[in-house]
Amino acid sequence: MKYLKIPCIIFFSLALIWACTSEQEPLPGTVDCSTTLNVTIANEVDANCGQSDGGFTINVAGGSGNYSFQLAGETSQTSSLFQNLVAGTYTVTVTDIDLGCNLLINAQVRNQDGVNALASVTPSDCNNPDGTIQITASDGVAPYEYKLDDGAFQADANFGSLAPGEYTVTVRDASGCEVEVRSEIASTVTFGEIRTLVQANCATSGCHDGSQSPDFRVDANITGRAARIRARTSARTMPPSGNGSLSNEQIADIVCWVNDGAQGN
Repeated sequence: MKYLKIPCIIFFSLALIWACTSEQEPLPGTVDCSTTLNVTIANEVDANCGQSDGGFTINVAGGSGNYSFQLAGETSQTSSLFQNLVAGTYTVTVTDIDLGCNLLINAQVRNQDGVNALASVTPSDCNNPDGTIQITASDGVAPYEYKLDDGAFQADANFGSLAPGEYTVTVRDASGCEVEVRSEIASTVTFGEIRTLVQANCATSGCHDGSQSPDFRVDANITGRAARIRARTSARTMPPSGNGSLSNEQIADIVCWVNDGAQGN
């Protein structure tokens, strides 16, 4: 019977090694662009109601000087000029190509003679959606109506019980002029919570504790490999057997944090 213990020991060892596999690939996105780039909006051009004749320019200072610009939902470009836009709010991703980091900035193209609007949002719990969007409309011809994504127009400017994600509210005034307000509801999950989960269950003796790569005692190694952590915790191959366990709610929090952009703050 003593010989039967050997395969079990070997199997356990192989399982532990596989679950704590060293990953030597380059770590992406460890530079914080918010400390290296100064990004502002300039040359704003209002749009006529219903017309694609508005625009703006992104000014960038700092970093390497090699930038790209991407309007949400569109292809990336090297020009900092955005034009032929209808009235509404826009999110632009500014990327420092050489440093490998990016920064988001919001811009507004106003209606020249019609309704304009801004949104105020609150974050949402991942497991019990409770995010909100509140719209403040001005100009144009009152009263105003409000529509969330593909829903029906309503008189109430407030939307609740929203999960983390991106939303578009269309505001219409009494003359029929419309403006779109794009908003993103973040999750209430913080990096501090995720770091505690990962370090308590994965940065243990012989497994991501500095004895092999990646070292999950280092914050940048967690944020830089967020997608990998999401995949392995969801598949329950991380943490390895005997090194801790994660509840379904904790795994859902990791998924939500990654889907929310894996912010390190």
